[in-house]
Amino acid sequence: MTTADTRQSVACISGRRVVDVMDGLGVRSVLLDDPTPLDLACRVDVPVDVDLDDWAAVEGALRREHRSRPLDAVLSVYDAHLPLAAYLAARLGVRGTGVGAALALHDKIRMRMVLAAAGVRVPEHLPAADPADAPAAARRLGLPVVVKKVTGSFGRGSLLCRDAGEVDRAVALLGATPLLVERFVEGPEFAVQSITVDGRTEVVAVLAQHVGPGPRQVETGYDHPSGLAAAVEAEVAAFVVRTLAALGLDNGVSHLQVRIDDEGPVLVNAVARPPGGQLCAATERVGGIDLTRAAVEIALGRPVTRTTPTATHVLYRCVTFDRPGRVRYDAPGPDPSSVMLDVDPGDSVRAVDDPEGGSYGRVVLYGDDPAELGSRYRSLFESLRLRVEPDIQ
Repeated sequence: MTTADTRQSVACISGRRVVDVMDGLGVRSVLLDDPTPLDLACRVDVPVDVDLDDWAAVEGALRREHRSRPLDAVLSVYDAHLPLAAYLAARLGVRGTGVGAALALHDKIRMRMVLAAAGVRVPEHLPAADPADAPAAARRLGLPVVVKKVTGSFGRGSLLCRDAGEVDRAVALLGATPLLVERFVEGPEFAVQSITVDGRTEVVAVLAQHVGPGPRQVETGYDHPSGLAAAVEAEVAAFVVRTLAALGLDNGVSHLQVRIDDEGPVLVNAVARPPGGQLCAATERVGGIDLTRAAVEIALGRPVTRTTPTATHVLYRCVTFDRPGRVRYDAPGPDPSSVMLDVDPGDSVRAVDDPEGGSYGRVVLYGDDPAELGSRYRSLFESLRLRVEPDIQ
């Protein structure tokens, strides 16, 4: 006699770490991808290979699975797939992010229209459905401006332009795609992580965010605590709550970038997913909530797992370079587990101020004494002896 499978069932569109989370939560997992990586296909209950750009095909495949064994929720932790996940949840009548919120969070122009209508501060901006209109939009707004792809790409689809020539180069680099041109907001930037359950948002952590000089404003590091006065951090948290309410997010996790100018908080960007890099781990260490796990728990209607924070301070620095070439480095000395490098010795790297540059790793330290963290960081970074040699063709 076969025992009935009474586990909750969740469909996830793409993802890697989320598979670990689903394993740990003991749910029945359906993973849709194009194609499903072999190692993940061996770990989930039902792997589904399907063209994720063909929504009708995805819906058909998931409906067949839903008829065979009803699903409880559909989710994704990737920007590109959030609208599809919301659409599928609505079509199947199961839990998931609302379609309106998913679309507003996916499309930067829609997002700004919704927020401006609700009185939430966003940068002054103009759409450029035809990329050729971006230079005129920049002139009308006044330099400096940020030119962004309307959907997806996050940091890699956003370029700071301080003169007309940089606007032209941004249009050429971002390609033939609808663009958003917005006035650059001067002021410090903060990364805010939150969870929303049944329309109630709780801010989990606010971190100071450091960015490079541009044109790509590469994330160069984070600090917790944020360095803000308690009253100002509370103002930022309240701003985030208002922002997500205006966007209609009722259930999910979110990662927002907020700047503070002379008039207060301004939204730079918002996504309804866990943050990337090591920021998710950093948030768990100081806030006690694993945002990837929380995303699945909220989708399934479960209570969010909370643990005791294990650190009060985070020193998070990205590995960047001031010139291009081939990187060389030594094996890290003390505390090597705190170093995560995305390049091997001999790999080519770009400068931090290159429009196509970026970060090439992270050094992340946790503790309770900022002076001790600074000392550990200097010792660890010096042990790497990072250097860039000319890339001779």
